[in-house]
Amino acid sequence: GQTIQLSALVTDDRGQVLTGRPITYASSSSQVATVSSAGLVTAIAAGSATITVTSEGATGTAAVTVMPVLAVTVGAALV
Repeated sequence: GQTIQLSALVTDDRGQVLTGRPITYASSSSQVATVSSAGLVTAIAAGSATITVTSEGATGTAAVTVMPVLAVTVGAALV
């Protein structure tokens, strides 16, 4: 399926970026979209899923909607 790369930025309460923090990703519906430990989301089937990102007890989410791909067949008639 199609893929998209997510990235997460961990900040403190003053908005300062905190580097080297552990980050985990999880999908609410692996039947719709999976997510790797590096944040690469892969579409599996049409539907909606929420990707949850966690670092040291703080969480963030991203909504993912997978749309069906329409197949088009073109026929030609010989005259």
